Amino acid sequence: MKRADFIQLYLEKKGVNRYLTKPYPAYLILFQENPKPRLFESPLKLFVLQSVFGSLSWGFFMWLIIWRLEEFSVYYLYAIVFFGVFTAAILAVNVARAQKRLKIDSWEQWQQDNHFDE
Repeated sequence: MKRADFIQLYLEKKGVNRYLTKPYPAYLILFQENPKPRLFESPLKLFVLQSVFGSLSWGFFMWLIIWRLEEFSVYYLYAIVFFGVFTAAILAVNVARAQKRLKIDSWEQWQQDNHFDE
């Protein structure tokens, strides 16, 4: 079992949502190093990433499936921004609440406290 998988299982046993125990998908594409789980990222950083990538991906798929068949409307842009900001706010609030509940300060400190340091 990989170290990342073991940490994910350990966090799930502590009551952390499985969604928060996985790294942010953009990190898997942009950075091939060992990314940390969403739970240990800054809520503000996750808010910005989710706003940008969530808006772009959802807008692209909506255009691909529905909007390209219709005439362009400015409401499509409003919907794209709303979706990105709304999902980003949900993610940031979930991470902040889990960090507060588990008293998490940093990834490095948590690894030392739980004997996961290399």
